[in-house]
Amino acid sequence: MDNRAAKITTTNLAHPSVLDNVRAKQCPEDYSRGLHKHSQTTRRESVTLSADDSDGMFTHAPVPLWEGDFSEVKRRFNQLKRHCTDDVRKYFKKHPEEVLALARMVKIVRVNNETLRLYDAAGTVDFREGRSLIFNKNSFEVFKEELIAFWMGRTSFTSEKINLTLAGASKIILIHVCIPPGFEHNWAKVCVAITDITEIEDRMRNLAVSERKYRSVFNAVQTAVLLADLPTGVIIEVNKSTRRLFGESDNELVGLHLADMLQGEESDGVRALLHLHANRPGSGKQVFHIRHRNKGLIPVFATANAIEGDANVIVMSLVPAGETLPMRSAESKVGTPYVDPGTKLTQREHEILRLICRGKTNRTIAQHLCISDKTVDTHRTRIMQKLNTHCVVDLVNLAIANKLA
Repeated sequence: MDNRAAKITTTNLAHPSVLDNVRAKQCPEDYSRGLHKHSQTTRRESVTLSADDSDGMFTHAPVPLWEGDFSEVKRRFNQLKRHCTDDVRKYFKKHPEEVLALARMVKIVRVNNETLRLYDAAGTVDFREGRSLIFNKNSFEVFKEELIAFWMGRTSFTSEKINLTLAGASKIILIHVCIPPGFEHNWAKVCVAITDITEIEDRMRNLAVSERKYRSVFNAVQTAVLLADLPTGVIIEVNKSTRRLFGESDNELVGLHLADMLQGEESDGVRALLHLHANRPGSGKQVFHIRHRNKGLIPVFATANAIEGDANVIVMSLVPAGETLPMRSAESKVGTPYVDPGTKLTQREHEILRLICRGKTNRTIAQHLCISDKTVDTHRTRIMQKLNTHCVVDLVNLAIANKLA
């Protein structure tokens, strides 16, 4: 393995003179301008690197890395501790120009390829000379927190901040800085690893926007809608219309089982509906009677659907029966004498209609009346024909509106 040391040119970002004269009252807004001016006047020197990267691990690492020399920062800290202050945060607040001066003292020793790619830099020199563009006001504040962490004796620091590339693009990064073992006394070697989280943050913002839109629509819809955990049947969310329908608050509904809102056989019907969805996702329809806090039992038409892409959540909409159809049959016309729809039905059809309105399936009705499933289906078809309805929803609404259920 080739162990020859490599030489690169580095920019000394700090003048070695004492900083007691550095008291120009520069504010954080002047940070970039100050660094840019300084980068044009500082001298260049050659630094001999060790054979640490003889295998190219640093240079070709798949994550952005750079190495800095903070030894002059360490020396300045020692001066401050001896003569100036114990509370460095208060000191930096009173003297923001000190943070700028300390930033100038940091020497960039080497930069890997991923860092150059991240910041759109043509090479190491391009990165160093463009540092005034990369590190903005937000970086100034993060660097101050990094200095405070090192002042307190910590050897690592992690934070999120915003940098600009040399092309002017904004990057949200997660930066991790550490002083490796053996350099705690002089900070001559400080390692910096960067994770570009711009895309993640963008997705999180878009997700938050979608969540706000969903909340707005979910609560604005006039139909009562609730979400429940499919395996357990426990209610996990309700909208405003559901709260009005039950006369209850969020806290009183969330956490209940769907079956707890009903009584007797209808509770079993809800459990059967959940079981149906658990084994064969799709939609299911039932008629239930829910209990309002003050109004007593209210017949509702319930439709349940599993959320696409999430088989563990079921959406149930509840529409009070009778809200969608007028009291009269669909065939009634203005000026035509009203005929009670119940007079068209036989006693057996009345009996089957009441069971349909209670949410019973053909099989359950057949077992209850000791007839075949096919016979029940024939009666159902005849009832719908006599009442001029074309689906179970209209049939149930008409029956409830005309007190046939």
